[in-house]
Amino acid sequence: MENNILNHYLGIIEPNEPLKSDVMDMKNRFQNDYDFISDLQFKPHFTVFNIIQPAHNEESLVKTFGRTIERISPFQIELHGFDYFPGPTYTLYVKLRDEKEFSRMAKYVRRFFKPILRPVKGSSPRYNTENAHLTIAKGILEPEFPTVWDSWKLLNINPVPMQIE
Repeated sequence: MENNILNHYLGIIEPNEPLKSDVMDMKNRFQNDYDFISDLQFKPHFTVFNIIQPAHNEESLVKTFGRTIERISPFQIELHGFDYFPGPTYTLYVKLRDEKEFSRMAKYVRRFFKPILRPVKGSSPRYNTENAHLTIAKGILEPEFPTVWDSWKLLNINPVPMQIE
């Protein structure tokens, strides 16, 4: 009998300490300015992929991911301004100056994962090939968002470069 247990896999890259510290300061500022209960327990990270797979496929996933990331050449990223995801609730985030290298990396990972992934009913693998970002706050209600956006959209960010290795 096949194992029907599903596992959720989130492939992330943690920012370096200066960048992580800057983003945590932004999260704290947002929480203090808007009396918003934010996800401060979620440390800043860049999501590369988000997939659900049968537990019996884990060994293959781990081996493939290990081999794949060893082949990725280091590259540099830099934060640049704010943007948001709309929806029933809004997500405010810091965007990258140039997403090209991050996108290329996520597409590379997808290429090697695709042949080994098992179909999971109701779930499709997601790779962050666009909108690489660091979340500041999510779950902002629509009536509150215009005020938030007016004060954050023009904020300057000190460019803190980060090497992805």
